[in-house]
Amino acid sequence: MRVRMSQHRRTIMAIPNEFAEAAVAAGSEKIETPYRDFVTSAEPYRSLLEKNPWLVPPKSGESLIWNEGRYYDTTTGRKHHYWRDQDLPTPTKNIHQLRADFNRWGYCLIEEATSVEQTKVLYDRVSEQAAAERELGIAYLGEAQQHVWALVNKGDAFVRCMTHETSAVQAGRLIEQLLDESLGPDWNHLSFIANVSYPGCHPQGLHQDQGLAAPYLMLEAPFLVNTIYILQDVDEHNGGTLIIPGSHRLYSDNDGCFGEVPPAINLEAPAGTVMLMDGRVLHGGAVNRSDDMRYIITNSVVRPFIRQQESFHLTIRPEILKKASEKFLWRCGFQATATRSMVEGYGYYGNGKLGDANGSLVEVRIAMDEGNYHRVGELSLAELDEVAAKLTLARLQASHEPSRNYAKSIIEKMSER
Repeated sequence: MRVRMSQHRRTIMAIPNEFAEAAVAAGSEKIETPYRDFVTSAEPYRSLLEKNPWLVPPKSGESLIWNEGRYYDTTTGRKHHYWRDQDLPTPTKNIHQLRADFNRWGYCLIEEATSVEQTKVLYDRVSEQAAAERELGIAYLGEAQQHVWALVNKGDAFVRCMTHETSAVQAGRLIEQLLDESLGPDWNHLSFIANVSYPGCHPQGLHQDQGLAAPYLMLEAPFLVNTIYILQDVDEHNGGTLIIPGSHRLYSDNDGCFGEVPPAINLEAPAGTVMLMDGRVLHGGAVNRSDDMRYIITNSVVRPFIRQQESFHLTIRPEILKKASEKFLWRCGFQATATRSMVEGYGYYGNGKLGDANGSLVEVRIAMDEGNYHRVGELSLAELDEVAAKLTLARLQASHEPSRNYAKSIIEKMSER
């Protein structure tokens, strides 16, 4: 038997030898486990690269290779010999065509989704913010792109885009309708970022944004959809996004693996277009062969059980939270339920729906910002009167949790027994 000293009580506690670190390690050598092959399968990218070696991305610092069929050495769909006779999506305002394109090809292009004025507001704000972050030395970038994170804090127009206000994105109602149809109405924001491709940048490796759950399979429908705001004309010259049309179907029809795939194309679309893209579609940032920066912004939204890429609970500035609409809070994940996002149990009675007081976390965050949140620790029946007045949870329950009366009624019944 091994002996261990408890730091809390300073008592000697013996544990069985079988639970000792050395014993556990010895019992885990050269053994078969039921899920190892699946968890370590590296799918879908293992099969994708094995069947399509031309998709292997360039290594850091490696020179790009042209005229040898690499995935990034391509052109737009209407110019590509493989795709030019296909009925690929083109910008349209027709919601029926948009649905059909999204289903068949995994993406659709919404024509004039942002007006000329709205596009300029977004472009000017993103380009200035990106430059300022580089100048300050706080920018996040690599050989492929600069990413400007937390757009929610960096301009009122971005906040309004996140709730699809037509004052910021004139196609907002149409976009939200298509998102609701694809994901259900209770989706949350995963992230809202700017993607800046600078002259001479490397391409990204082709990937699925839904690959964040790989190798776990969700084949029947997307759990992630991207809303991509195109802020300037894009094509093969200035880094129009690389995409393999229909690749979401190749993935789902092959049970989460890939065989040979068709060539990638560069997205071609005018400024003001919004692209909706299924999270299973293979895509990636392209090479920018122009002399200018290329800006797009990407709002990824997901089913609410997916952990957010940007932690909006912590990221959003206090002054934005205090004036935020119920819809904005809902979309950013401030509605807790018994299965997600509870704080000290608060949200247990939440239903996850818009405006539900039982699950609203905004008051929790505001109290934390103000330094007034006091958590429940170890309790003793002998000290309840002294502790009760200090607990923020009790105050929030009393003022913001309608189902607290239900909980009290259960407590009373238990006391009567």
